[in-house]
Amino acid sequence: MSLRRNPWVTVGAVVVVLLVLAGLGYFAGLGPMNRLNTARGITPPAKLAGLDRITDPAIRSQLELDQTRDALSRINNGKQATVEAYGNIDGKRMFVLIALRGKVDINKTIKDSGATPDQVKTVGKSTCVASTDKQQTQCYRSSNTLTVIAQAANVGVSVQEVGPVSDQAFDAMK
Repeated sequence: MSLRRNPWVTVGAVVVVLLVLAGLGYFAGLGPMNRLNTARGITPPAKLAGLDRITDPAIRSQLELDQTRDALSRINNGKQATVEAYGNIDGKRMFVLIALRGKVDINKTIKDSGATPDQVKTVGKSTCVASTDKQQTQCYRSSNTLTVIAQAANVGVSVQEVGPVSDQAFDAMK
């Protein structure tokens, strides 16, 4: 007995498979659809670690947040990027957050920074570098579609304080 398949069932199955592959490419950053993902905007959260995002244009200009964002986007082939600050410029806690679409090689970035192995710690899902004389504490988290860098803007902030900030920001902006 021969089984004949309706051609529309085959066409439908092929269309479903193509849609699934396109979805994986877009949301997981795989294959040619990754280009569309890297063009997707990044929406920073209004609050991070209980701190408000700095939106005052004068303070943003003083911190050069928008200029840094534009420069990052240019050097990363036009990929979407954002640079934000959370907290109060006169306060005891302030974090600077950099996020960009696409994957960054965190190990290479840390190596290029000159950090020693004893300064590198894993906090949550983030890879952190303890502060040095030249640089504040920074934590990195990256996937195929998004990279987040959180940096303490104050002296003496530990990796245990900055790591959750990068994890929270990453989860909020996926």
